[in-house]
Amino acid sequence: MRKRWTAQTEVTDTLLKFREKRKWQIALRRYVLDGNPCSFYAPYFGLDIATYRKWIEAQFTEGLTWDNFSSTWQFDHIVPLSYFDFTQDQDLLLCWNFTNIRVERIDDQKDKEHHIDVLAAKSYFETLYTNTGIALCKDMVERINQVEAAQLANSKPLEAFLLENKEHIQALSSFGIHEFTSLNEGVSVAEIKAEQELLKKFGGQ
Repeated sequence: MRKRWTAQTEVTDTLLKFREKRKWQIALRRYVLDGNPCSFYAPYFGLDIATYRKWIEAQFTEGLTWDNFSSTWQFDHIVPLSYFDFTQDQDLLLCWNFTNIRVERIDDQKDKEHHIDVLAAKSYFETLYTNTGIALCKDMVERINQVEAAQLANSKPLEAFLLENKEHIQALSSFGIHEFTSLNEGVSVAEIKAEQELLKKFGGQ
């Protein structure tokens, strides 16, 4: 009897990362919502189930309850998942620690003002460390600093581009609709600037 053919999903690095992230997200929900001990994951979450639920409850605002999880609110990472390497144990400890988990109203996903950017997250963890002395908060600040340093290193090609094209960029800073239209039609910057000078000269008479 012939086996039924089934489509095979190509296993890419992106797919593996998605599956790993999903695995941790499910474990967190089972731990906090269902009270599943999740022995492997518990040390990364950083709190026992009962205390973790109190941490979440401390963030509830009007209208939020355990009963309307997923319809009204969800778990959110203060420092995004993309900042962490899931192959590194220390990164997992920081990423999934309770201090990096906040309550997010689902409606707020559509409102960018409610999203915490990384600069705000850094300030948040610095304040937590100063006021509480919790070492993981300091570790989180150091992790953010490492990512920022890596991003600065990646900006070198962009700096080179800006320096190489500095004169051209500065010349374009005074261009309006007419000038950009001419430029994109093949007129040179020198010709456009010459035209501008003529207009100034005769326009001032």
